[in-house]
Amino acid sequence: MHIAIDDTYGPEDAKPSKYVTGKRRTYVAVEFPDAQVHEVRESVRACLSELPTLLGVSPAEFHFVDIYNRYGVWEQAPKGANLQLFEFFAEIYRRYRWRVHIQTVDERTLADHDLGFSGSLDGIDLSERDGQALFFLLVKLKRAVPPPPARLILRIDAGRGKPDSAFAKRVFREWGDQYDGRFAASDAEPLIQIADFLAFSINRSTHLQIKPKRTDTDLWFLDLVGSMGIQSPDLVKRSVNPANLAADIDAAHLEDRKKKGLE
Repeated sequence: MHIAIDDTYGPEDAKPSKYVTGKRRTYVAVEFPDAQVHEVRESVRACLSELPTLLGVSPAEFHFVDIYNRYGVWEQAPKGANLQLFEFFAEIYRRYRWRVHIQTVDERTLADHDLGFSGSLDGIDLSERDGQALFFLLVKLKRAVPPPPARLILRIDAGRGKPDSAFAKRVFREWGDQYDGRFAASDAEPLIQIADFLAFSINRSTHLQIKPKRTDTDLWFLDLVGSMGIQSPDLVKRSVNPANLAADIDAAHLEDRKKKGLE
């Protein structure tokens, strides 16, 4: 099995609901069956190679915060083409329906369970929110993926370490030589670009749920992500009233917290 990991966060100045705040940190992991990896990588690279002809832009990779906001080279793309790329990648996801794992840490996560962390493991700083979110995701993955002696290949965006340097060997020590975890530059590893798409889509949807006013584009985006049917044990799909979205989201969080004994 291959796993790609990317992170997402913000916007920190977003007006929070009672349960969703702007100071959360989230990591997303996507499972790819080994038999699909070559096809997925080549498909992403082929799509990139067509962009100069189709849109007149030549990005080195698909980085979806830039695509959505028309930053960098995407400013030169035809108006609306950036949103069409989201539709394209949503259709790719519907075809494969990869399993997705999500871990968010915010102001309440440790306080809810009366926990505290310090020190580091595998270079992950457990005293800060970003490192906690990543570590909790790795623990979650250990419980979800096939155990050793199954082969496990993990790639994480190289924001935290040099490309091709080892990652999380101690966390996955039970796998021994069957584990290959490394940092990778996202422009060199298309699987991370898929993880980036899902991480951005999930985080953007969360932000739009608590946004005081939503545009037609905001509602389109929420519908698009909802229609993907993301396969994740960490997501709950609900039908809500757009006019009362933030309140409905808070009600869903309250219900979940009561089930877990947190309220």
